[in-house]
Amino acid sequence: MENEPLVSVIIPCYNVSPYVEKAIHSILDQTYSNLEIFIIDDASTDDTLQKIQSFKDNRIIIKQYKTNTQKIGAVNDVLKEVKGDFIAFQDADDWSESARIEKQVNQFLKDKKLGICFTRYKYFGEKESVPGKVALTNDELRDEFLSFGNKKNKELEATVCGTMMISAAALELTKGYHDYFKGRVGEDIHWVYRILKSYEGITVPEVLYHYRLRNNSLTHLQLNSGNIKAAYSWELLEKIIYLDIHKNIDVLKEADKDKLNAIELEACENALSKHIKNSQLIQLNYQNSASYKLGRILLTPFFFVRRFWGK
Repeated sequence: MENEPLVSVIIPCYNVSPYVEKAIHSILDQTYSNLEIFIIDDASTDDTLQKIQSFKDNRIIIKQYKTNTQKIGAVNDVLKEVKGDFIAFQDADDWSESARIEKQVNQFLKDKKLGICFTRYKYFGEKESVPGKVALTNDELRDEFLSFGNKKNKELEATVCGTMMISAAALELTKGYHDYFKGRVGEDIHWVYRILKSYEGITVPEVLYHYRLRNNSLTHLQLNSGNIKAAYSWELLEKIIYLDIHKNIDVLKEADKDKLNAIELEACENALSKHIKNSQLIQLNYQNSASYKLGRILLTPFFFVRRFWGK
């Protein structure tokens, strides 16, 4: 249709060869056609780039990086180039229903106060399910993101940030991911938080996005690859948001660097303390288990003989 707003879609990719083609097809096959599609290869070491390059569509713009930027660097670069009235995201191991973009654009056209729009989603991969309750309204989204870690409605499952579409105005205000979160988790939550401070949000109440659960996803690797920063990132993010909302202190500003160092140390110490307690609990449960006690009984003669011969 003529005069349709332009939507910029960003697909960041890193070693997603088995999944990337379905993700790209799901965007190319949208009922909404006025798109520019930025596909980022963030220095993949498999054949992700070759699969990206096999697509022939004049809406596609391929961005190739020789050194991995951990998503944040590459996406922020592309955000400086987008021309869209709205900007949408597609994770390269997920896929979208064909009406997703159209229905999100319609929400923005109906409500000029919106700065961000999500959709409902379905899990697939390791398990398949549709979350029962997610944040749909502006108030629910603000409770989830502006009260991160302290939200009132504990029943709501997490909003999937991969479903989000934002306005060009929201991008102009926030600029994208904060560089502080490079190598950490929580960068999406922090960005959404900053958008919702100034704009309203909404979730399309239909399953328009399919979120893959897999063991080697970027988030899984960050949380399970010995990344020390990831071990305490959620508690640290909670503190960053709380101080900004309730104390009007933005610890990510250079002027408040000392406060950031202090809460980072506190979050690290708390994470270590929890890890030690969990380890002690696991050990205690093991020592109280029937198998452990049986093992001790069976090994008693061996311990007696060893002590006897040691004399």
